[in-house]
Amino acid sequence: MLNGNGRTGAAATAASRVRNRGYKISFVGNAPRSDFARSLVMYKPGFAGEARRFAHDLRVKHVTPLDGVRPRDLGRAHLVFILGA
Repeated sequence: MLNGNGRTGAAATAASRVRNRGYKISFVGNAPRSDFARSLVMYKPGFAGEARRFAHDLRVKHVTPLDGVRPRDLGRAHLVFILGA
């Protein structure tokens, strides 16, 4: 989970909500930019279905393959959730 909106603590707060829904969070930090207008879910190849389910559960409308993130940079994670404004 990455904070892409620049508000201090936003990703940590969202991570708590996501954990409460039963999802595992492997990393909470800042996105490379802090000007994301909306939240989005990106996924590794082969995990589009999981990404759509996750996005549906969190009411995130934008789901896309990884863009600007290499699959190997995710370690064992399958998805990236970038919290936008």
